[in-house]
Amino acid sequence: MTDFIHPGVVLIFGALLLPALPKNMRGPYSVLIATVGFFLTLIAEQGFYGYMSLFGMDISPLVRVDKLSLLFAYIFSFIGLIGIIYCYHIDDWIQQLAGLFYTGASVGVSFAADILSFYLFWEMLSFCAVLLIWSQRTKEATEAGYRYILVHVAGGLSLFAGIMIYISQTGSFQFDSFMSYSGELFWWLTLIGFILCAAVPPLHAWLPDAYPSATIYGSVFLNPFTTKAAVYALIRGFPGAEILIYLGSVMAVYGVIYALLENNLRRLLSYHIVSQVGYMVAGVGLGTITLGLNGSASHAFNHILYKCLLFMSAGAVIYATGKEKMTELGDFGKYAPLTAISFFVGAFSIAGFPLTNGFIGKSPIISAAGELKNAFAYIMLNVATCGTIISIICKMGYYTFFSEKKADYQVKEIPLNMKIAMLTTSALCILIGIFPQFFYNFLPYPIDYEPYTVQHILDTLGIFSFTGLVFAMFLKTLKPKSYINLDIDWFYRVGAKYSLKSLNKTVVPAEYGFINKIWRWLIDRIILPLSSKIMAYEDRKMNGIPTFMSNLAKTMSDGLAIFHTGKIQDYAFYMLSFIGLVLLIYLLF
Repeated sequence: MTDFIHPGVVLIFGALLLPALPKNMRGPYSVLIATVGFFLTLIAEQGFYGYMSLFGMDISPLVRVDKLSLLFAYIFSFIGLIGIIYCYHIDDWIQQLAGLFYTGASVGVSFAADILSFYLFWEMLSFCAVLLIWSQRTKEATEAGYRYILVHVAGGLSLFAGIMIYISQTGSFQFDSFMSYSGELFWWLTLIGFILCAAVPPLHAWLPDAYPSATIYGSVFLNPFTTKAAVYALIRGFPGAEILIYLGSVMAVYGVIYALLENNLRRLLSYHIVSQVGYMVAGVGLGTITLGLNGSASHAFNHILYKCLLFMSAGAVIYATGKEKMTELGDFGKYAPLTAISFFVGAFSIAGFPLTNGFIGKSPIISAAGELKNAFAYIMLNVATCGTIISIICKMGYYTFFSEKKADYQVKEIPLNMKIAMLTTSALCILIGIFPQFFYNFLPYPIDYEPYTVQHILDTLGIFSFTGLVFAMFLKTLKPKSYINLDIDWFYRVGAKYSLKSLNKTVVPAEYGFINKIWRWLIDRIILPLSSKIMAYEDRKMNGIPTFMSNLAKTMSDGLAIFHTGKIQDYAFYMLSFIGLVLLIYLLF
């Protein structure tokens, strides 16, 4: 890789050096590493890099830089920098390290040409996400993190099985389209691994469960990477898979319905990730024409910008007030006008209002559904748009920033770095919306699409007007309520609970009794007689060795004790360090 410095690897190893720095240097260093990673991505030239063999098998090239991978790497590295700026003021190196590592792993996924390095970077995403969730250091966050990793281990195993079968059947290590093998076992296993990470219902419940449980800074990093890395993988591996049209269309409406019912700010936004990724998944399915694939890639890029802006705005509200539910907020706009402006830029963008990046990013997908005369996708995606307007602009915007104050909360000053991150992202959302053709030049496939036609603008304004009228008519009905919404995760939570109870009453006692008998037999018949003979020999011949061994064991245990902190975050850091070491060995040898 003499002509290419991998931004993802720089970010990952730069992150691992963070704990060694003094506290006052960690913030500037994090910004520096994130900036270097973004710069290296910007100067990356298209081509293939990295050649090696493994056990006599050629798995080259390792790195592919093309327009599709660059588009995702650009936004991953940029939003990683924005996230680092947003959390600049915090004194928690765990979150900064995880944010940089997460960014690097996502860039690594984008640039991976072979399926093995792709899988290595892919699995790093889960570890980084769990570290960010656990950084909240609450019982709820700990439990949510465990559920997150259990679900993603299942998805990772499905993906790994698919990859192994793919390699054995085809002899290829390259990560390209699997569509010529449609219907094969590995095709399904790989697809399941990807759609789980894309949060396709009913495999989605981990997302609204885990993302609101993280810190407000962790949520900013969690939002862009895992689900959009899955979208990238679907575009690369499953373009035109018809099943994705219907999964994505249902997904878009499903997420909006739950968002309409939500009271918690970050859970509402999490359900909108499900909904918006649904557009992208449907776009991949509509990929029999390039407009669908371009729309999916375009929407992923722009969604990362405005959804991170919305999470940053929600985080600013939570930081300033300590409140996270709309039933406890209201009239916040007069206390923090810059936060309110940033929020509504993001809100109008996600809804697809003209002059925002959401308008020019999402519309190619709906247009592709129209061109292919897929009425189901066309109707469902437009219905989801109406639900987005009501739940984000009207409900969340009104009841958080303008409605009557519902609780006597105190407002804390929002740090300057958080404001800079929000305003920078707001400006980009508007600039891309104003200059769509410049942005379209970066899309992976040639595109001949003009979003600003009179008909398209009038249709969009009509949808906004109609939806606003509906909200006004049902204002009291849509008012946030303090209750818990049940989702698919209820089934596996309850199922797991009763399964464990059943196992504890039946299998565990039986297993314990059986194993106990085996151990008792081993102890009585073998271990005790043998140990007696060894001790007798030891007394005669080897009296000095045990003393030496015990002293050595004590010295080693004292040395290792510093690593046994009892903190989950530290153990997760050790795991990431080990993964980083494996990656370094993999790239060097």
